Amino acid sequence: MVYKRQGATLSMSKFREIIRLHKLGHNKSEIARSCLISRSTVRDYLHRAQGQSLSYDQLSRLSDSDVQHLLGKGQRQSSRKKPGIDFEYVHREMQRKGVTLCLLWMEGKERGDWNCSYSGFCRRYRKWKKQHSLSMRQTHKGAEKSL
Repeated sequence: MVYKRQGATLSMSKFREIIRLHKLGHNKSEIARSCLISRSTVRDYLHRAQGQSLSYDQLSRLSDSDVQHLLGKGQRQSSRKKPGIDFEYVHREMQRKGVTLCLLWMEGKERGDWNCSYSGFCRRYRKWKKQHSLSMRQTHKGAEKSL
């Protein structure tokens, strides 16, 4: 089974190879050269596997479709409605120290709040954020003293 990633294709067997090489102690650059993919792609898939606590042994026992489902990949269906995401909550949580979009996506995925890929989640958040003029501006009138 093969799916597209920004113009390139990455098979599930190559994904398993990334995890296997990482388990053997190879760094991201070595894995990227070996698999003929970018280092950022290696980082992305290692991060996804770590987020789902997937080891190479577990991956070898799962089918391609199960792995894709766990990673949030290969779920595009035009007839399915996009889940509603409370981006106001996401934006408030992002203000807290140490909170990232990736962490919020993984938490929401585990809770079953949404069933979208990480990149789709980020794209929709950026679109939502662009449509809302969010600022921390405070207006002060002349001759007003702040305490």
